[in-house]
Amino acid sequence: MEAAAISALAAWAAAIVAATGAGFQFFVGRKQATAALISANAALRNSENSGRHKKAEYRQAWINRVIDTLCDYHAIVSTVPPGEAASTDDERKLAGLRTKLAILLNPDEPDTVELLSEIEKLDAISTDADFAVAEAKMLAVSRRLLKREWVRIKEELA
Repeated sequence: MEAAAISALAAWAAAIVAATGAGFQFFVGRKQATAALISANAALRNSENSGRHKKAEYRQAWINRVIDTLCDYHAIVSTVPPGEAASTDDERKLAGLRTKLAILLNPDEPDTVELLSEIEKLDAISTDADFAVAEAKMLAVSRRLLKREWVRIKEELA
């Protein structure tokens, strides 16, 4: 064989090897790009989920503060006999709890307006029978309001 033919065959073999290497690099590069895209999408989903979970944590903490405030209020109101004046400390605490509820709750929601109204009625009660009725209404409105917020949390996480 002549030197030119051998040189041509060697160049042809080198071209095939180079093309094969480029093909492998393309294949591997494509797989790496696909893996990077999947990883980026997973990171995006994690970021979105993290935001939703953080928002749900804040909402749950708010629900817990409302529950604690309502429990503190109810504990004082239910221990003072209807028609009798509460002690100065209890009056101060009740006023603070009513204010806290008014600040924590959204004044544009009907349940909030109804709950604050029921609390005012409860404060004005003078008989045990009226107290029991007003107390039941206040607790029913409280449960409805808190249930709605709990449903919001579940929907945000879904």
